[in-house]
Amino acid sequence: MPAYTLPQCPELLLRVAGSDSDNARYKALKNVVELVNAGYLKIQLPEGFSTWQLIEIKEQDLMAEDENKIIEAVKVLNKLSVSRQRMQELNEQALQARRHIDVLFTEKILAKEDFKNIEEGLKIIRDFAQVSLRYKEASTKAEEARSILDEALNIYEE
Repeated sequence: MPAYTLPQCPELLLRVAGSDSDNARYKALKNVVELVNAGYLKIQLPEGFSTWQLIEIKEQDLMAEDENKIIEAVKVLNKLSVSRQRMQELNEQALQARRHIDVLFTEKILAKEDFKNIEEGLKIIRDFAQVSLRYKEASTKAEEARSILDEALNIYEE
């Protein structure tokens, strides 16, 4: 949903349905004309006004200064949640796979099935180790992320 403003009235924000297009700009311009005709908007347009004079306001332009911090904090906590869930799912499988690797260190003759189990086990252990590293990385950043979100939530409680 695009938003537009006027150079003569930058505090005015006109939102219209659709995406930035000639049609959306036309709708915004119609809103300007209605506001001027209704007397809500006191601007002079001696030369007239066209759609190309509207200034598109991107959503990023409307973001608060600390909004990126909140977005990043949510991403960190989401990474922590996803990696912890995945780590818990893989934990039992990784322990079982570890037992297959122990077979490599015995004098026992190994069958093709044993090697297949070892190969699959190594993949599970690799996945578990990667998820574990992601979890540890996210957990070191999670406290800061939680405090950023707590601070943002306190703003709304006041």
